[in-house]
Amino acid sequence: MKLSLLLALCLISWHKHLLVTGKDAPTVISIPVKGQKDIVFKEGENPCKVLKKYCKSAEAQLPFESCNSRYHLYVAQNLISQWEKVHKRLKVSEELFIDCQQIDIEDHPAGAYVQGDDFKVSPNNHTGEIEHMLLLLDNVSRGDGEALKAFNVRRSAVKFSDRETFELYRRAILILPTNIFFVNEFGIILMHLGHEPKARKLFDNAVRLGLWDNTMQRPVHKYVKGLTAKPWHDKRDYPFIAKLEKGIPDMREELLLNLKERPQIFTEAQENLQVGGKWTEMRIKIPGYDGYTKMASAYFPKTVQHLQECGQEFMNVKFSAVQPGTYIRPHTGPTNERLRIHLTLLHTGGARIRVGHEWRSWEEGKAIIFDDSWEHEVMHTGKDIRVVVICDIWHPELPESQRNVY
Repeated sequence: MKLSLLLALCLISWHKHLLVTGKDAPTVISIPVKGQKDIVFKEGENPCKVLKKYCKSAEAQLPFESCNSRYHLYVAQNLISQWEKVHKRLKVSEELFIDCQQIDIEDHPAGAYVQGDDFKVSPNNHTGEIEHMLLLLDNVSRGDGEALKAFNVRRSAVKFSDRETFELYRRAILILPTNIFFVNEFGIILMHLGHEPKARKLFDNAVRLGLWDNTMQRPVHKYVKGLTAKPWHDKRDYPFIAKLEKGIPDMREELLLNLKERPQIFTEAQENLQVGGKWTEMRIKIPGYDGYTKMASAYFPKTVQHLQECGQEFMNVKFSAVQPGTYIRPHTGPTNERLRIHLTLLHTGGARIRVGHEWRSWEEGKAIIFDDSWEHEVMHTGKDIRVVVICDIWHPELPESQRNVY
């Protein structure tokens, strides 16, 4: 008797499931198509599968590839415009944002710079942490600013493997699909795993959706439209740089002394972008604080003096040391409000940097200046350490009233 009752309940439950996921399921959203039938999305359906079915039907009145190419972004735009109402009622996947292309993270091409020994052989170590962070993002989507602060604290504190990073940002963009940070981070992890074509498609669609103006310039926290946008700048347009270059011999002398006597003041970079080698830093001036650090003033007095006397205010200053064999994977800076200067103290060759599409190198005793909101990466295949002083300045076109460090 009990078995029969249980079986009956299972059949009723299955029947209800069929009703809400089949032809009788309620319509979640109907997207109009000019001159053709609407594209209708019902409860529990996957938008990519619905679009594929629509484009294969006679209703589309177009060849399949033309239909998919024409309507994919249009569908995504309409869904995003009503995201809070529709995304939990549909079976949306991250593939919606890359023209419904499937992603297999186990199949990363040879030569991909993958982080984390657990990528293939062991289970995630931070599953609970990821779930907690995603719950915070749910609160962020409802306007909870404190939840965003808590998310950023956890993001900085936990060192995720590439598998975990993929899982975190794959699901994050399903919560906040127009947040430039999460869109960028999802694309970046796709690149790190060797799926660059899919990442480029994601960035291309993001530009078409209005998140950025250029697929290679993707600041992750704040994007100010209207500022001159170019990856590399001419240092001759910034006269103070010539003054700083004259001080490089003094800076180098202090650097070599401190590398010998107190190497512990250089600590490991926290960006979690490095593969192989070694990347260390030391803060000279911290964003949001007046003056230079006590350590910098004590151990690098000539360096601080040259920075103070060049006639330019800096938001942030630090030493950055990269050892041979280091690869710093593609990434973008937080905002296009700033420009970044590298004063080259030590470099005998072999290290190079790509900003945008162009690779350049460093020359000892010379400076380079670029906009780090453009995608950039560093590779060091030389024999000796490369050390620069990084100095950040405001973009010269940014109004004084908007120059707020955060």
